[in-house]
Amino acid sequence: MSQNDGSDAPIRSILAPTDGSDAAEAALERALRFAELEGATVHVLSVVDTTANPMRFGVAEVADLDRARTKLVDDVVDACGDRTPELEVRGAVRRGRPAAAILEYAEEQAIDLLVVGRTGRGGVAEALLGSTADRLVRRAPIPVVVVPDAASVDDRSRGSE
Repeated sequence: MSQNDGSDAPIRSILAPTDGSDAAEAALERALRFAELEGATVHVLSVVDTTANPMRFGVAEVADLDRARTKLVDDVVDACGDRTPELEVRGAVRRGRPAAAILEYAEEQAIDLLVVGRTGRGGVAEALLGSTADRLVRRAPIPVVVVPDAASVDDRSRGSE
């Protein structure tokens, strides 16, 4: 990974992990806006998490998950290319623990900025279970932008009225 110490180093590559959720979509939108401003390449990564309960997945299920994630990434890359043809958007699928796989990919690809979605879970569940976004913020040696999903933003704005 690029060791961006907060200086004015240019952002040349941005990683936007996706699981197909609204939060991941919001993060991808933000990553694309950053990329348009910086002229950066956007990497879209989906991780097949087969580590949560290894007994739950057989070989056929893992292959199905791989195909589904590959289709998700391909669809996202195609949609991004249609929307902003001047941007370079790359896609990849990995297996493993999401946070670890994301950080490994970021290091391999010399990613300068990580843009991740955060669901509105919060509270005790977040404190007890943690989340991929939390793990990335704590462990990443590069800047991480955490983007709330639209429902979280809507809930906050309604609560302030």
